[in-house]
Amino acid sequence: MTRHAVCCTIEGCSEPASYKIAARWSDGSFAELKTYGFACSEHLGPVFREAERRQQGYRPSPNESIEELAIYRYEAGKRDRQLQRLWGLEDNYRT
Repeated sequence: MTRHAVCCTIEGCSEPASYKIAARWSDGSFAELKTYGFACSEHLGPVFREAERRQQGYRPSPNESIEELAIYRYEAGKRDRQLQRLWGLEDNYRT
């Protein structure tokens, strides 16, 4: 199976992603991480701030719930529930 590298979502950046910015989402019967972006080490701040902006504009339907944005260490091939949440980094970037 061929895997492709996930790159930073900043336009023009081709660095591999080190972080996944996502929020836990549920519709009451199914839950997953809703991905807002991927970031390399250099662009974590801008990607996180853009994710915050996008999440603030999202209006969930009555049966949906979405938690706060979180930063996870991105590791190719790992499932969402296996990714490590980086609590300390989040405080550095929240507005």
